Amino acid sequence: MMAKEGLVLRELKPGSADSKTTLASDVTLTVQPWSLHDLLHTNRPPILSLIACFVGYLFAAAFGRWMMVVPDISITVWPPNGVILGALLIHRRRCWPWWIAVAAAGELTANTLWFHNPILPALGYVTANICEVLAGALILWPSFSGRIQPFTTLRQVVAFLGLGVLLAPVVGATLISSIDAFIGKNAFEVIWPLLWLGDATGILIATPLAVLAATIRREGAKPSPSKLFEGGLIGLVLVGLVAWHLVSGLPNAFLLFIPILWAALRFQLAGTSLTVLLLAVTIGYFTQDTGLMAEDVGNSTFRHAILQALIMVGASMGLIVAATMREQKDVAAKMSEANAQLEQRVLNRTREIEEAENRFRATFENAAVGIAMVDTDGHLVRVNESMAQMLGYGAAEMEGQPLDRFTHSDDLQKGREAMDRLRSGAADTYDVEKRYIAKNGETVWGHTSVSCVRDRDGKIAYGIKVLQNITDRKRSEEVRQLLMREVNHRSKNMLATVQAIARQTAAKTPQSFMENFGRRLQALAANQDLLVKSGWESVDLNELVRSQLRHFEALVDKRIRISGPDVPLSPSAAQAIGMAVHELSTNAAKHGALSNDAGCVAIDWTITTDEFRMEWRESGGPLVEPPSANGFGTTVLDNMARSALSGEVEIDYPATGLVWRLSCAASSLRRKGAPNLEHGI
Repeated sequence: MMAKEGLVLRELKPGSADSKTTLASDVTLTVQPWSLHDLLHTNRPPILSLIACFVGYLFAAAFGRWMMVVPDISITVWPPNGVILGALLIHRRRCWPWWIAVAAAGELTANTLWFHNPILPALGYVTANICEVLAGALILWPSFSGRIQPFTTLRQVVAFLGLGVLLAPVVGATLISSIDAFIGKNAFEVIWPLLWLGDATGILIATPLAVLAATIRREGAKPSPSKLFEGGLIGLVLVGLVAWHLVSGLPNAFLLFIPILWAALRFQLAGTSLTVLLLAVTIGYFTQDTGLMAEDVGNSTFRHAILQALIMVGASMGLIVAATMREQKDVAAKMSEANAQLEQRVLNRTREIEEAENRFRATFENAAVGIAMVDTDGHLVRVNESMAQMLGYGAAEMEGQPLDRFTHSDDLQKGREAMDRLRSGAADTYDVEKRYIAKNGETVWGHTSVSCVRDRDGKIAYGIKVLQNITDRKRSEEVRQLLMREVNHRSKNMLATVQAIARQTAAKTPQSFMENFGRRLQALAANQDLLVKSGWESVDLNELVRSQLRHFEALVDKRIRISGPDVPLSPSAAQAIGMAVHELSTNAAKHGALSNDAGCVAIDWTITTDEFRMEWRESGGPLVEPPSANGFGTTVLDNMARSALSGEVEIDYPATGLVWRLSCAASSLRRKGAPNLEHGI
């Protein structure tokens, strides 16, 4: 079991509370179990990424081998450590062992291919380089924290230059110098400065390149042709300056910084990284091709150190400028965004004000209720069209006039008392119902709501008066009294009907009184539901029939066929026909066509200008025999329908099925009144 960092294992969602923790808490370490399975599978980076890093490490080692231009000095620039440091900085710490393994494999492979050191010193060099990159990654982690885009802030660049470039190589240079001194290869004090400078230069060259490669791979960004042309031009200028600089004996070295700064200003990290790499390659090429370092070791070492320092200064300047430009661009983008948001807010606010003004104007001018602004003296300052139309005036006629001019004389005092309460500060609003006099002299009832707007001293600046015409409501109160009397009349009729049903049900079938009485009341209630739904005006016959056959809903339009035009029925006609249909359906279910699985019922009706006819015909049921005695059902089917509709009823009992026919004058369907159940009984 191994230890791992607990905090970096969390997947933080953007905007969550955890994502807003401080940098210090982000790097807090906790000891938690870490299994071998986690190391080998869960925390393993993609295989292609590991292979790419290994290949990059070998290229960097080959480049370092190629840069061995100082006689008797094996390594003068060592970029591989920069490749691994870049990989560590942009990945979470739980996968670091994989990148360290890649570094060890790459170092041993490079030693086998080019350097041929004995195995023990080679392992010592591997350990020293691993310690160097781990030290650099750990001290830089608070500034980078596994971000995929480092070097975007000046703080990160300064931390990288001070801790990663200057401080971290001290570890590797010290360990390797100690190994060389121990095996007698080089003196510690001689080799240490060269190793430190070589590692620092290599990290400064390779780490930004590794980060850039990861960023390009993740984002898939491609430069435009114009950028490629400008980059090529910068490269030509740099190569020309390096060639002139080296051939002429290193004068005017500051000119080499011009293309680096140019690239940093235009392309930030990408431009700086590639330009510094081109500078190092160009210097290596010309120093080897021209034999610049073929002199004595001391002079060659000095000249090479100057060139390395030149690369370091140029790279440092480029990274600082690139980070500064990136920050300025970010700030400019944020300022532009903030400015756009501010402009949008101002625009939205302006629109809101305009919309509010338009809404007020539309509300005031088009409101269905009357609205007026009243000054402290009770004069109408502004009147909308609705208020003017209520009283039959034009708005211009009313504006400037005292409100009392339009108020009924009997209600003047009521309005004055309410206004006095506003002036005294006892209230800010009041509601009152009073009468107004229209232009034509008619009385208009109005519900008045008044609210006041006060100034800073608490005095009334003006009042807002909302007037709702309630003349119809006042008139409806009179109608309501008539309706109450009508309800009383209908209730008496209904009670009489229920009384008759109860009497006849008990008299004819006392043994099943509750069942029959309940069913007949339900039929009566269904009629009442339809009448209430229609406002006691009329009921459609088709809807009435279907409501009485609701218990046979599954058979309607199958075994029960309903056919006929739309016929409106008065309440009394609906009650009589509804009760008849109920009795017919009950009889059919018990004794007739609906008592088996084959019977059918046909319900048809026709109507002309003068006559209405309706028929209930059963077929396919058991054989029918005329009843030996007439019960309440027959009374409903015959006497009730005949009495309520002043019509004729026929009931036939052929063997094939019962037939019930009703005929009456069409005007009987619209006649008001209640059916008389006592008639003929």
